[in-house]
Amino acid sequence: MAIPRLTSKENALLKKIRLLSSGSRRAPSAMAVAEGIRVLGEMDACGCDVEAALVSEDFGASAKEEALLRSWLSKDVRVCRTSETIFRSVSDVRAPQGAIALVRLPERTLEAAPQDRNPLVVFACGVRDPGNLGTLIRASAAAGASLVCTGTETVSPRNPKAVRASAGTVFRVPIVENAEIGQFLAFCQSRSIQVYRTDVRQGVPHTRADLKSPCAVVLGNEGGGIMNNACAGLPAIRIPMARKIESLNVAIAGAIILFEASRQRADA
Repeated sequence: MAIPRLTSKENALLKKIRLLSSGSRRAPSAMAVAEGIRVLGEMDACGCDVEAALVSEDFGASAKEEALLRSWLSKDVRVCRTSETIFRSVSDVRAPQGAIALVRLPERTLEAAPQDRNPLVVFACGVRDPGNLGTLIRASAAAGASLVCTGTETVSPRNPKAVRASAGTVFRVPIVENAEIGQFLAFCQSRSIQVYRTDVRQGVPHTRADLKSPCAVVLGNEGGGIMNNACAGLPAIRIPMARKIESLNVAIAGAIILFEASRQRADA
């Protein structure tokens, strides 16, 4: 099947990609930009609803690239080809891999969050760096978390850098965006989920906390930690560190705690 070519930088598809990549408030809220072979492969494997895909001149030469093209065309996805120059003008990475897709992401609410027999939930409270959030989502998926929630002050998981840092797992793990902390705590209480807040110095070591039972972990801002007073009364857990070390990257801290939960659950 012949793939149509785009020759103008002012094409509507290119404008939409730029709009979504910019994070503009005018961008469609239920859409995201996916770029990179790993991310696009995960998107395709998850059966996401792809609105359109833009590919460069040589895309399709490798087996993985050809498989993606075949999959999109078989699903009647609108696929367009363009020059390397135009493709680079909309790509958000230094070394583009030749394909960008516009994908629809379902907007979930806490009320409609999936039920799980033994939930493991992550709440990102004030995480501002998209790379950190994407890495945290990737760790959550790898550790078997049942749900990731982002607070109102947290960067969007639809941010292109967050999508890439998640290695496409943003399409796999259920995510509820812009959740109010009070609503989240009420949600956890209604489902008998124990909520822990992370702290640099206070609380029990993470290896001694009960993470094998239904639980949620609240992780805070990269610089200031959890700054929401609603979390002050929650039991705290900490990761033991050398005295001279001030803190860990939020995504690394999240991964350590999540995989401790995974270990405890595997041994239970």
